[in-house]
Amino acid sequence: MWPRRSHGDSLIEGPTATSGPKGAAAATSSPPHTGRVWWAAAVAVALAADLASTAWATAHLSAGRGHQLLGGFVVLRLVANHGAAFGLGAGHETLVEVVEIAALAALAVLGRRQAPVVAVGLGAAFGGGLGNLVVRLLGPRGPLASPVVDWIHVAFYPATFNLADVAIRGGLLVAAAAVLARRRRAPVPGEDDAVPGEDGAVPAR
Repeated sequence: MWPRRSHGDSLIEGPTATSGPKGAAAATSSPPHTGRVWWAAAVAVALAADLASTAWATAHLSAGRGHQLLGGFVVLRLVANHGAAFGLGAGHETLVEVVEIAALAALAVLGRRQAPVVAVGLGAAFGGGLGNLVVRLLGPRGPLASPVVDWIHVAFYPATFNLADVAIRGGLLVAAAAVLARRRRAPVPGEDDAVPGEDGAVPAR
């Protein structure tokens, strides 16, 4: 005689209860606080790198021809950027700062709730944006008139930039690539619930 099971008994016991794509994803998912830790670490690194490099550039570089590296492929020179990327919004520093604060608030809300790779990307973007905002607010011309200090120019890129720009663009690219890769790996809904027939084939839906 087979032992009887009550309706409340599970038909799957032990480790096999978490088998399959959904169970594996649940077993390997990161703890909720992991994304916040990686986000905060990326923010700290990007912010420190930008502020330190800006201080160095301000002390050692000047406008004009600048220092040429790699045969002129890279040129280090100071450029005062009163706008956003590519000088957009120049002359409207207050508006640029308001937009930057709004973007930083969005990155702060989204970045800490993501998987580690996405959190690192959004954290780097947040740290770079925060670095630019700090320079604008604490610059010598005051919080509403100080420009961002750009100091890196490469031959194939039309604008002069700084490490904050690298962190912003690179971080957003990393986050976007991680999200797209995760979506491509996600199982098709209902695919793991199909019951194979007697010959082992899964019936078409």
